[in-house]
Formats: sequence, C-alpha cells, structure tokens
Amino acid sequence: MLSEQGKLPRLPIPELSQTIERYLESISPLVGNDKDALAATTRKAHEFLKAGERLQQRLKSYDATQENSWLEKWWLELAYLSWREGLCINSNYWLAVADDPRAYELAAASIQLLPSDEGFNMGRVWDSGEYGEFQVRRAVRFIQRTLDFKELVDTDRLPVDRTRAGPLCMSQYKCIFGMTRIPRMGCDELRQDEATTQSRTILVIVQDQIYAVEVYDSAGRRKPNGDLETELHAVIADVVMRGGQGELDAPVTVLTAGHRDRWASAYAKLEQQPRNRTTLNKIQESLFAVSLDTTFSDPLGSINAHQENTKSHGTQIGHNRWYDKCANYVVDRNGAVGYIGEHSPCDALIPAIMIEYVSKAVAQEPIERGVLVPQTPGYKTRVRRLRFTVDDEVQGMIREAKAEVERT
Repeated sequence: MLSEQGKLPRLPIPELSQTIERYLESISPLVGNDKDALAATTRKAHEFLKAGERLQQRLKSYDATQENSWLEKWWLELAYLSWREGLCINSNYWLAVADDPRAYELAAASIQLLPSDEGFNMGRVWDSGEYGEFQVRRAVRFIQRTLDFKELVDTDRLPVDRTRAGPLCMSQYKCIFGMTRIPRMGCDELRQDEATTQSRTILVIVQDQIYAVEVYDSAGRRKPNGDLETELHAVIADVVMRGGQGELDAPVTVLTAGHRDRWASAYAKLEQQPRNRTTLNKIQESLFAVSLDTTFSDPLGSINAHQENTKSHGTQIGHNRWYDKCANYVVDRNGAVGYIGEHSPCDALIPAIMIEYVSKAVAQEPIERGVLVPQTPGYKTRVRRLRFTVDDEVQGMIREAKAEVERT
C-alpha cells in the first residue's frame, strides 16, 4: 500500500515571479477597462517582488524542515483545527449507503407520504421509539467488513490508488481508525497512537449513552457475528432499562456538534473528574463509532431524509453522534446505513472508497430472518458503559449547544 510513497513528487514552491504574474493575470478580468487600477496594482506587485524574495527564502527554509509539505501543517491547523464553528453542519462530511431490499420487520410512518404529497421528494424523518432486529444484524455486518478493511490497511495490503499520471498518496488510509479530534481553546488537537489504532473496542452510541464494545477477544481474535449481535442487543436493553428508571446520563454527545470553544471549555472541566477522564480516554481509544437510532426515513429510500438523519439525527438535532470521531456509522431503525466523519485527518474520498468496499461486501451477505449466525457457545456479554459526571455549568453548555445546532 505504501510501496510507492517514495515516488510521489513533493508539493512545489513556485518562483515568486511566477506567482506574481499569475496573480496579475487573475485580476485582469476583475479590473476590466480600468487601466489606471491595473497599472497601480502591477506597480505594487512588482514592488512586492523585490521585497518578497526574503519571505520566499524563509518559506523554502521552512519547507526543508517539514516531512511532507510546507502546506500540510498550516492547512491542518488553519483550515480545520482552528476553525471554531460546530462540526455538525460546517465541517463533517456524510455518506449514505443504499438500502437492503431484503430488510424485514420495518417500522412505518403513521401517516405515510404519497407521491402526490408536496414533501414526498424531500422525505421526512420519523421516530419509532424502538430498535429492530434487522437494524442490529446489519450494523454487525458493517462492523465486521469495516474491520476487514482495517486489517488490509494495517498490513499494507490495499492496492495503490493511481491516475494516468502515476501513484497517489496512500497515507490518509492510516488516518481513519482510532483517530479522534480533541477540543482545545483556539485550536484543537488530533489523537491517534498505538493505543487507539490497536484497540479491541468500538463505540456504540444509543440515546446519547456511550458504550465500549469489544470486537476482538483477549487473544486478538475477531468475535463472530452472533457474539456482536448479542453485545448490541445488550447495549440496547441496558439503555432502555435505564431510560425507564430515569438513569440516563446527560447528552454530552451534543457538545461535539456545537461551537468548538464551548466544547473545549466543557471538555477541560469534564477531564478534571477521574471518571470523566477515563470515559474520554476510552472514547479516543476506540477504532470507530456506531450510532443506533430509533429514527427512520419516510418514504423508504428517501436520500434527503436519510442524509438529514445521518448527519444530524433528524428529530433530535446533534444527538447520538460523536462528531469528533473520524469514523462514525449511523444505522437507523430500519437498517438504513450512513456514515459521518470528522474531516481534518483525511479527505472524504478516502472513507468513501472504504464505504464502497464495505457496502459491496455486506451486499453479498444475505440477512435472513430466523437464520442463526455463528456464536461462541455460552458467550457472555462484556459491554462497558462509559459514564459522565456533569455539573450544572456543563449542563448549561449542553443546553446552549443544543439550541445552537437546532438553529442551524
């Protein structure tokens, strides 16, 4: 996968005179017939050409200290990590997967949209208030095939992407798994290290409650589908039980959707408490996230309603996602699958290629009602609920974040 990285050309630094000439060409249509304005700008540009040579040499010296490119660090920090607006609308990308025509026991809208209805083409999102067997089983298929893809990345067995001009850089494939954005005042950070990329767990998020679910056993063996289905059902059952008893934790997830400085302030306060610090660390030390929703799209297959639900939940905007994760699957009540990703570590094309691989593989695995799947005999669930202790100040920040994302 990385065998041809050494053949990639380095991002060039054009000569300053070339940059100036291209700049003057670019403004010519804007200036139009105003010859005086063009002459004045040309004079200033040539004056800068004399003074700017010292800056050009500083740029070249800086480039020599950078592993890949003079632009990479600045682009990451200035275009992404220093951008303070909320990720939910302003930065994170989303991907939608085609529905499985073999889905069963689907929830239906109480008042279904008809082709003659005004809102039919846009569709809408409903909340069923329940979870489905097909939903869980399809989620597990996507988890398993994503782990297949991760193993290809880990062992450098992905074929090199190419154009007619030659090989493309493959480094961003290494940025999908175990990658989390961490909020800091003014400029965020990214965390990815051996503890996160070699983790045995994923996050499962249900009604804003967060669970760490092991997808590999203690010996490093992949768990079979039946074990993972049991784990997801156990998470759902635990959330439903605690919801009925009024024991759900505050929706800290919403903070990841809102303004970055608000989230950074709340994060700094949360991590002062040992339990919160452990929870935040476990979130970062997960390979990717899977959000299980009670919502669904009407009409079935509506791409507009599906994307609305994927990127922002649809009926509770900004809930039940961890927007700081580079990889977050969303599986609705009827098994429709979407994907959102924190944008700074990699371009959306990279996970799109992964999703194409995963969805094609899942499509080859029929999910049939009543057909048992492999499971470890006597398997016992090992889910771990990740808890937050939240004071009144952080509760207020959650309310502010919720109001913000609902306005957008």
